[in-house]
Amino acid sequence: MGAVKALFLSSLLALTALLAQDKPDESRLYSYQVLQHQAQLIMLREANLLEEQLARQLAKAIVEADRETRAEVRPLREDYGAFERRLIAKVGPEASRLHLGRSNNDLGATSERLFLRDDTLDLLERLAEARRTLLALATQNVDTIIPGYTHMVQAQPTTLAHQIAAFVSALERDDERLREAYRRVDSSPLGVAAFTTSSFPLNRHRLAELVGLTGLVENGYDAIMISTVDTKVEFAAALSLNALNIGRFIQQFLIQYSDSRPGITLADGAAGHSSIMPQKRNPSDGERIRVLCSSIVADAHAVALMAHNTPGGEHKDVRFELLERVERVSRASNLMLAKLKSFTSTWRVHPERTRELVTQDYSVMTELADTLLREGNVPFRTGHQVAAALASYGRLHGKRPLDLSFDEFRAVYRKVTSHEAPISELHFRRALDREEFIRGRRGIGGPQPDEMRRQLKRHEHRLAELESWIAARRAAIRDTQEKREREFAKLQPVPESVP
Repeated sequence: MGAVKALFLSSLLALTALLAQDKPDESRLYSYQVLQHQAQLIMLREANLLEEQLARQLAKAIVEADRETRAEVRPLREDYGAFERRLIAKVGPEASRLHLGRSNNDLGATSERLFLRDDTLDLLERLAEARRTLLALATQNVDTIIPGYTHMVQAQPTTLAHQIAAFVSALERDDERLREAYRRVDSSPLGVAAFTTSSFPLNRHRLAELVGLTGLVENGYDAIMISTVDTKVEFAAALSLNALNIGRFIQQFLIQYSDSRPGITLADGAAGHSSIMPQKRNPSDGERIRVLCSSIVADAHAVALMAHNTPGGEHKDVRFELLERVERVSRASNLMLAKLKSFTSTWRVHPERTRELVTQDYSVMTELADTLLREGNVPFRTGHQVAAALASYGRLHGKRPLDLSFDEFRAVYRKVTSHEAPISELHFRRALDREEFIRGRRGIGGPQPDEMRRQLKRHEHRLAELESWIAARRAAIRDTQEKREREFAKLQPVPESVP
């Protein structure tokens, strides 16, 4: 136990060190600010709010200041004042015209939205990869019968595909929530300045287009004071639900793995080993995922608590410090999803063992009650009593369902009802058969093979749609970047030709 505890503590310390990196990647924030300088310059020139000569000087100065900053400053920081001082040193006081009609407030709010937008796309890609691995596992196990549990007690047979697809459905809802969060993040605060806009006629729609955001946060007060909070909390909340779903899925695996002969094991090399107990094959990666899930849920709540009861205003609590909290959640989620994909790819399913686990208990008894109703016209509650009495009889005598004789069933039926059993031995045997139980399901959403394949096909379509959606968003962002860079290049001096 000492070695196991040491391994767990080592993993926990490594995870804690990773999550302790609270600071967002400021080099990204810096890059987002530079692209906003480009967008602002293009818009000002198009609106004739800057003379062409000054615009060209500023374009050159932005390129040079960016090059110098990247060469001299480590780490890169989102510091507009420092960048503007470089521009003024190159162009003179007129360089500050670039700041016409804007503020650190709308610059910062836009950088944060670009940060969350790109994080969301990365996370959706990891989510899609994990779902594809799970769907492959489900497709391979449409006929793998496993015990289904309620109250942690074996309840009815189902299939591994049915169980996995249930969690895939949950991940699809996580996908929907993240895309909804993306849609609300994908709006621009640029042009509202501190929060009341300005007396200059800035083209906010053009600014949004140039930075690659598809809409506007229309109300200036909302853009700076209100939506800077709820967009972050919504993003963290969506990741919290995703972690909750994945944590429950992993816990389901770990519970069955604790059996002395689990139906699902891990590939060689995928399990941890004790330094003293040679027989141990510990599901260490599963435990790490579970720790990550718990950390994400906790840190997402911290995001909401940090924003709770703050006034509607621009202040440190809800700007960069809140982004730090959100980034902690985002980084852990990215790692969790990557580990989920790699961990589930190491699962090794043993169908003969999962079937054996089903036959060890009386989870088929619902079908016996249904058979009595369908074939013998016995009221369901009466059939339920007979099935319960038969299960009690079998357990008392150390018998499994398939060990019971038809005569024993008839005796139990007679004792409960004072009548003779109205079904044949064939119907009785079918009612206790685990394969017949699965094949006999008729409802939409059941584990029967044809229905399960239909469900998996729908899951595949939904995953393909997500992958197409991500590709389209990525392409749109690249297209925006290329267009902005072309427009910005038009403002830069043409290099002199070398004779």
